[in-house]
Amino acid sequence: MCSPICRRNTLGNKAVKTMYLMLKDTKVLYFDFEDFVVEVIEKDLLPFCLRSDIRSSAALKDILHNVQAVKNYLSSRVLSLSRDNAKQIYAAFQIPQIDSIDNRVNICAKCKGVSIQDSYWVREDSENTCWDNVNIRKNKLRDILNVSLSGFSPTITTSCICPELTTKGLFRKGWIHLGNDLYILKSDRTNDFVNTKMEILASEILNCFENIIECVDYVGDIKKTMDGTEFISICKNFVDENYSFVEAWEVMEYMRRCHMDFKSYCLQLWGNQFACIPLLDYIIINTDRHTQNYGFFMDNTTGKLVKMAPLFDYNCALVADYFQRDARDTLSQMFNTSETLRELAHEFEPNTAIRFREDKFLKLRNANKEYEYIFDRVYARIQELHLI
Repeated sequence: MCSPICRRNTLGNKAVKTMYLMLKDTKVLYFDFEDFVVEVIEKDLLPFCLRSDIRSSAALKDILHNVQAVKNYLSSRVLSLSRDNAKQIYAAFQIPQIDSIDNRVNICAKCKGVSIQDSYWVREDSENTCWDNVNIRKNKLRDILNVSLSGFSPTITTSCICPELTTKGLFRKGWIHLGNDLYILKSDRTNDFVNTKMEILASEILNCFENIIECVDYVGDIKKTMDGTEFISICKNFVDENYSFVEAWEVMEYMRRCHMDFKSYCLQLWGNQFACIPLLDYIIINTDRHTQNYGFFMDNTTGKLVKMAPLFDYNCALVADYFQRDARDTLSQMFNTSETLRELAHEFEPNTAIRFREDKFLKLRNANKEYEYIFDRVYARIQELHLI
């Protein structure tokens, strides 16, 4: 654990040297950027974005390619400065606010690249520390929610091994332990917390469907911060010790390198569950299902994809309905292709076996009279997809 003085001298400044990429306590990859060395130790346990991308050739262009590929991976694990309140979080850890790959790689090395969503981390060659010492899903966290949610300027620093530096997304958010479990708290910057309220409503609407992909439940609450009162959404961490969450884009890139078709592969293995994603997103007009916002569970022992991860992140859902805009023909981001939300829903509808619970939907509608016009729009899309 870094002291404040140690962090001021090292975090984001000192060059990354001899390191291992670890999966729990297993060495997966060795790298030394100073000597341009990248060596695969366990190819079947590599992160999917690096699989089939590390070249064995001794040609200079391949050596440089490998170094850049690993740097890109490490950089991708670090909080972007474009996220809401990111600058304040950087300030809390005395990190230079330079959004370059090398700076982000150095930050990743110093915070050991630990993330809530998987069990990968980085370890210096000379270190003796183990996974249990850095596992932020198990170890108690220092609370810096006032920084991550409200942007309140910090006066003290905390441990650099924490999830705040490796949590992705643009909305303000922070992690806390409640009892023995880990939860993420999210909010937004609108005056009426529209995105946050719609995330909770979308979660409740999704509970009106059966025989679908598992969906993360969000509930609402009020949190007092140093900067005032925030309306927040809360959900439980869905990644446990047995699995790592793999974002869809990583699998897409891996399959592209292996000349495999991503859609066909997913439909063959997960059929209805996978096909549910574009249908449900169309029903709730979720305009933000990009390739980092859905994915799969990888078995940490075998390195194989074993099941779909639950759907999460609905804070852009229903927002168009709230403002009474027609977003049905908004381009879907699910495959980075030219299909709209509506087109993709109709394309995948034959592969689904969704059951709609109209009784639950009407009960929910009656409990949210102020949003009846939103429910009417949602119901119309359900009818359009012949789910009733």
